[in-house]
Amino acid sequence: MIRTESADVAAGSAPEWTVADLAERFGSLPASRIRTDVPPGTATEDDLERVGALCELIDGVLVEKAVSDDSSIVGGILLRLLGNFVAERRLGWVHASDGFFWLASNLRAPDVSFTRKEQRPGGLLRKGHSDVAPVLVAEVLSPGNTADEMARKRREFFARGTQLFWIVDPLARTIDVYTRPEKPDAVLRDDDTLTGAPVLPDFTLSVRELFDAAELSDEPPA
Repeated sequence: MIRTESADVAAGSAPEWTVADLAERFGSLPASRIRTDVPPGTATEDDLERVGALCELIDGVLVEKAVSDDSSIVGGILLRLLGNFVAERRLGWVHASDGFFWLASNLRAPDVSFTRKEQRPGGLLRKGHSDVAPVLVAEVLSPGNTADEMARKRREFFARGTQLFWIVDPLARTIDVYTRPEKPDAVLRDDDTLTGAPVLPDFTLSVRELFDAAELSDEPPA
């Protein structure tokens, strides 16, 4: 699906956002992550692609994704392991952090996500972004992330059909597992094993091995 502007923007009635509006909408999100080169409240998919930075489009506002070395490395390892598992079984597609999905009028890009092949009988889009939400989403936290933004992202994805959401915290070495948006079903630590149930029940990964691999402190997970 390709969208270039919201109904409000098309009608020339996009609101002017004040600092108070942004604070109310995005709470404790660092102001440095909100792009102001495109007036907040007026941004479109075209603006998202034009700015060149890794942003999400939220309520007509371009919000830069929080990044760090830890999150990049851990996300890359998880992407590789999950991607290999899915590809070997031809189950669907594992998307990297530049894989965008329409969630109502917002364009979201989780760090790692999985879409079943049955969800896309026509295959992958060659242009634009899908409005079919992935069944599995993983977000790898960076210091610039906030609990409020993660809670909102979970609500948006689960509302569109996501069944499993992982919050991976490299600093705390924990993985919060959600099958509903409000509270985690489990908080996994070093001695625990992450599974893909109920989405990919045969996928397993040692939490300790994931984080040790990122720190080069042990043998990487196979």
